[in-house]
Amino acid sequence: MAVISAGCVVTRDGPKGPEVLLVHPRRATFSRPLFGIPKGLVEAGEDLETAARRETAEETGLRVRIHATLGSITQRSGKVVHAFWGTVEPDSAPTIDEHGRCRSPDGENDVCRFYPLSEARALMIPAQRDLLDRWLAAAGRA
Repeated sequence: MAVISAGCVVTRDGPKGPEVLLVHPRRATFSRPLFGIPKGLVEAGEDLETAARRETAEETGLRVRIHATLGSITQRSGKVVHAFWGTVEPDSAPTIDEHGRCRSPDGENDVCRFYPLSEARALMIPAQRDLLDRWLAAAGRA
């Protein structure tokens, strides 16, 4: 049975255009693309959207407003990731520093930062890159 997780493609308008929030797992290499969206396992009895919000908050310290579902992808490991497009709730915005970094990431990740869309794609786990295209379509930017 596949592992089921849920997370958010969190976006914002940056000084040079759209930016995407990515996290990097602690102790993972930086020599290949291992950045991804904040996500985690769905708990028993929890719906996907609630799990996505909870996991994003736990990993980044940010509360998000969900705008649309982005469907699911299957990673190379077989894990199924259900994704939602979200933006930062105004009361969470002060927890992002002037460089786009989260001030309250959890101990699971060593990087939690907004990246310009053009940079994000190259940093991301290949299976999750499709989520950026889905976000562009959902946001009317495609």
